[in-house]
Amino acid sequence: MTTPTTRQNVPARPDAAASARRPYAIFTGLAVLFIFLQSITAGNFIEDGLSESAKTVWTDIHGGFAYPIMVFSLVAAVIALTRLADAGALRFAALALFVLTVAQWLTGHAISGLGMDWITPFHVALAFVIYGLAIWLSIRSAALRRIAA
Repeated sequence: MTTPTTRQNVPARPDAAASARRPYAIFTGLAVLFIFLQSITAGNFIEDGLSESAKTVWTDIHGGFAYPIMVFSLVAAVIALTRLADAGALRFAALALFVLTVAQWLTGHAISGLGMDWITPFHVALAFVIYGLAIWLSIRSAALRRIAA
């Protein structure tokens, strides 16, 4: 003989992916903002007619933007990989953004610190890839937030 069991009404646990969409969107947005700011400073330090001290200042500003970009893209990638299981390709694109920003930082230091100017075309091309990926991730992030609403 079986005894009937009754299900207790247990409140559903909030969807982890839904609760992760907002922080993911925030950190992706911050990374995109700093990518944009860094792109504004790109090239300001190679202008003809600038003093060496002005070029150094612009180089430092441009390079300084790399650190928040790497931090924010790392946090966004961790959130995407650990809490956005249903986001598909976005998870790996977020990780790719972090990896590419680290590669960009390394090429920038090779140019400015080691004088390897021949890397500049690769650095610039990589910047365009990062810019495009960041814009795509930002658009996908907004789409994810609309789905959750």
